[in-house]
Amino acid sequence: MNVDKIISALPGMSHQERDRVRANAEKLRDTGNADQKLAASKVVDALGELEAAEHKALVDRLNGLEISARVVEAFQMNPMSETEAKIIQVLLDNPGSTSTELSQALGWGAQSWHMHFGTMCANRAIYLWPAPKSEVRPADFYSGILADLSSDNRWTLKPDVTAALSELGLRVRN
Repeated sequence: MNVDKIISALPGMSHQERDRVRANAEKLRDTGNADQKLAASKVVDALGELEAAEHKALVDRLNGLEISARVVEAFQMNPMSETEAKIIQVLLDNPGSTSTELSQALGWGAQSWHMHFGTMCANRAIYLWPAPKSEVRPADFYSGILADLSSDNRWTLKPDVTAALSELGLRVRN
């Protein structure tokens, strides 16, 4: 295994390619001979260092942007699904509603809206809420990145978020 060649190619690899390299290296690190284990460990370490550096560079860049620019970038980098467009639209059209009311407006049960909205925010958290990686962190309130929750459990999109969503083609329909 030409470790230096593999390591030098890492920055140009896609996420999927890196995952494949990591899986192969971890397997060799666990099952290979002494030389293979050493080489595989170098590859795994290099992947970790590269990903940490890329994460820091992204966080540094995003921290300089206004929230509206981060929202636009988040949805350009990770385009919203049809369901995500619906969960955003229902909140745009029904500000001040509870999770249950928003779920019902979509024809869903219970507080399904909140689960989907939080997952959507979590999937884009690095763009929306850039933060350094943490070894240990309590659960984050991802829905609160884009929306405010009142003391009586009513949701409203943040004004900067509403403006960014308008740039993306989502506007109040009422």
